[in-house]
Amino acid sequence: MLLTVCLLVSCKNDQKTNGESEKPKTPVENKKDLSTREYNNEKWGFYLEQPENWQILESKLPGDVPLINVYSANSGFNPPFTIHEEAANPYIAILPKGFGVDAPSGEQRSLAEWDGNLSLTPELNDTESKIYLLKSGEPWALYLRFKDAPSSWNEYGSIFVHFRIDDIKAECYSPSGKQKEMENCDPMGADEVRYSGEIDLSSRKALMHTLESLKFEAKAQKPISDLIQVEKPLPNKEVTSPLKISGKARGFWFFEADAPVVLLDKDNKQLAESYIKTEGEWMTEDFVEFTGSLQFEAPDDERGYLVFKRANPSGKPENDREYRLPVIFPPK
Repeated sequence: MLLTVCLLVSCKNDQKTNGESEKPKTPVENKKDLSTREYNNEKWGFYLEQPENWQILESKLPGDVPLINVYSANSGFNPPFTIHEEAANPYIAILPKGFGVDAPSGEQRSLAEWDGNLSLTPELNDTESKIYLLKSGEPWALYLRFKDAPSSWNEYGSIFVHFRIDDIKAECYSPSGKQKEMENCDPMGADEVRYSGEIDLSSRKALMHTLESLKFEAKAQKPISDLIQVEKPLPNKEVTSPLKISGKARGFWFFEADAPVVLLDKDNKQLAESYIKTEGEWMTEDFVEFTGSLQFEAPDDERGYLVFKRANPSGKPENDREYRLPVIFPPK
């Protein structure tokens, strides 16, 4: 479809919408009732709060480009997500090293030009940050650059926030402002594409809470790789039942020589649970080897997660740690 093609390329946009005077709306929501959990990334120097029923995937794009996605487990879309994705897919793409692709099409304004309000703790670069707008003036996406990003980021480091758009519609206009048929549209030339639709308020609320919780400082917490290292299975590899598990973890990951492990589908529905066990001395701060196995019935979904949890007999939240390893289920 031409609509999909235009969303995936950079359409020239030198004109404002046709005489529209409505001010752009600000994506501000009441977030007090949103249940969240903390996410801490020491490698890239940031911290945020993710909604409880949302997922985070750390991955790499071609060219060894790092990518961290925050996305809805119930969206029906499979990550990784960058900048050009389906209109109905809500997500955040954190790109510490940037990603060299064309910007989305449609009307856009720099943050300095936008008559709206976006207040974040990390100070934004007003001229390089972009707001992408529907015909109504309502933002449907945010491209954010920062004045003082973490030292591990490069000069192209950025964050892209994509709100879910329902009932999206694209219209094409010539340089003179005359509407054209989409099949005759030349978005790579002088024609302009304008989008309309409804922003899903629930997912926007979750995305804005996540964005506004962002801080460029990792909490003083050891990286998970210094606590547990899984050798089998490997991330993003196909798994079958019975699933054999092996690796090593610090002795304090265990209690009475074992620790919980659960297998989830992409919607966080539990498929199986078991324990990893160590045969060695577990009352140590050194790494000790562990093994385990899981019997499960593969779901219809392609992706899922193997979640290793630190044994926590005290029940204190500050002692909770977990490692989520993305896995792929074979097609049925």
